[in-house]
Amino acid sequence: MDIQQNQTHRILSMYDRLCKGHVLTKKAEADAFQVVEKTIQRDFDSIRAFLEKEKTNHYLGYDRKQKVYRLEASDESFLRNEEILAIVKILIESRAFPKADMNHLINKLTNLAQPANQAFIKDLMLNEKHLYVDLQHKQSLFALLWELAKAVHTKRLINIRYKREHNQEDSERTLKPVGLIFSDYYFYLIAYQTKRELSFPTIYRVDRITACNVTEEHFKRPYNDRFQEGDFRKRIQFMYAGELMTIKFRFTGPSPQAVLDRLPTARIVTDDEDGIVFEAEVFGHGIKMWLLSQGEALEVLSPESFRQEMRESIQRLLSYY
Repeated sequence: MDIQQNQTHRILSMYDRLCKGHVLTKKAEADAFQVVEKTIQRDFDSIRAFLEKEKTNHYLGYDRKQKVYRLEASDESFLRNEEILAIVKILIESRAFPKADMNHLINKLTNLAQPANQAFIKDLMLNEKHLYVDLQHKQSLFALLWELAKAVHTKRLINIRYKREHNQEDSERTLKPVGLIFSDYYFYLIAYQTKRELSFPTIYRVDRITACNVTEEHFKRPYNDRFQEGDFRKRIQFMYAGELMTIKFRFTGPSPQAVLDRLPTARIVTDDEDGIVFEAEVFGHGIKMWLLSQGEALEVLSPESFRQEMRESIQRLLSYY
């Protein structure tokens, strides 16, 4: 092996170990490669120059106290340990993906940490990964989610086959996809039907789509009627749609803040000794489930038709006891 090859091999070896979080010393490298320390110093200088030229957000640092070289990074070039921990916790609690896919994501996230911290984070996540419980459908959804997202973005009609939980056979639908949302363990496709003109979209669980074909046919929606996933998410509960309406209710529970967090469109109308009166714009079906979950701490005030619907639901509940 000639001198140039020796140098290339030496520098690549040093750089590879630096990238993996190792710390290097001139003496140890000189002994390992049987060269003088001045040669190793030139190698370090070459690595430093390369990092500066390529603007990789890394730099070769030197710890004068310990006399070691290590690869350093700006705060923005890696996720911090606490950021990765928070993201992984959210991912695990979401239970959005089968176990193999979830482990794959966690490993990739861990690799975004500083090399010196990766082993610690992986050890920290071992128990979380071991105890992870798959959802019943156990389907990998990455490819399908990407196809649906592209169809939404390019406004293309899609043909899907969709199987409801208790149906024996799936059925075919042609849809205008307008959004993708994640909520309570599942991904949902938001789409308008082509055979029925409704003022609100229909919601489909992505894991129940058994086949999907994105057509070449585009659909149009007026700019003023464009679907906004964020606005839709503010007004829906448990992914049950229905007619959009404004409700008013009195709340006497311990945490009004939790109400505002749960219902982003809510605002406080009055606040007195009888409780706090909220007003919120919501879609009809799902909100009733949440309102009933608050028990005696909540009273629906309007609209009257919805108040009557709540009364009937409560009476049916009472008949069970």
